[in-house]
Amino acid sequence: MYNTGDVTVICIAFNHEKWIEKALVSVLFQEYENRRLIVVDNGSSDQSAQIIRNWVENNAEKLPVSVIYKSKPEPYCQLFNDVLAQVETEYVVDLSGDDFLYPHHVLLSVKKLQEEPDASFLFSDATILEESGDSSSFYQPGQYKEIEKIILNGELYETLIRRNFISAPSVVFRTAILKANGGYDATLSYEDFDIQLRLARNNPVVFSGHIGVLKRKHSDSLSAGQYQIHKSRMLPSTLKVCGKIASMNTSERENQALKERILYELKHAVWSANFEVAKGFVELGKKLKMNGFEFFFYKCWLLLKVDISWLYARLI
Repeated sequence: MYNTGDVTVICIAFNHEKWIEKALVSVLFQEYENRRLIVVDNGSSDQSAQIIRNWVENNAEKLPVSVIYKSKPEPYCQLFNDVLAQVETEYVVDLSGDDFLYPHHVLLSVKKLQEEPDASFLFSDATILEESGDSSSFYQPGQYKEIEKIILNGELYETLIRRNFISAPSVVFRTAILKANGGYDATLSYEDFDIQLRLARNNPVVFSGHIGVLKRKHSDSLSAGQYQIHKSRMLPSTLKVCGKIASMNTSERENQALKERILYELKHAVWSANFEVAKGFVELGKKLKMNGFEFFFYKCWLLLKVDISWLYARLI
């Protein structure tokens, strides 16, 4: 039985000494009273653990907080699942130690989720902060109506297959549904693409038109190495998720969306000289009976294994 209306924020930090205190303060300053915080230092080699320790000592009386210190880094998805097993609140937020929540985010998100009791999660807009200091909204002006239309027409799952459509840090999950679906896939190097698809496949999803989170983009983040030359950590996981999508799809439109995704990932795989995973995308494409010049071109490139990743590294 979950504590109705309560929210747990799981904040996992790894070498986030520059930002972790701001992340924790953002939970403290939420305009929503019924919140709890679980902080995890995932074996950081910088001062993150000490900063967390000091902050908790000074703020433990202000909100319910518990802390976990790992002696060495553990895979993110499995670590999150282990912490998720402890959560007894109706809602849960996955907050990275280098991001932070705007004060109204939890309040507005819970209010919207309470209007949709069957929804698996809510997402909102976010501020994306570049290392240069430049910032922008995740969504373009006027895009909110498009998002609402996609959800209303039952097209979110298909849209998620085609493109990165949701800012993961903005998501507020309904805990029971997340747990019922097994949480994150612990075999993957990153979580958002897979879990958003699995939940959107079978459950309603809610959008709220507020900017709820600040997401930092920096060279140390996992997403920065999505198409790392020769040894991408993320591409093998993306291939595995695409294989899952093929088994979940129920229409030709969804299969067409998957073909577009495969072509996009295959392009980046060959350009970045991740040839082994590129082979996996080709095999999956063959099972879907993909054809066309572009797919043929990348198959030939893979066959010849022409490595021009030095050029790709300059272009991206």
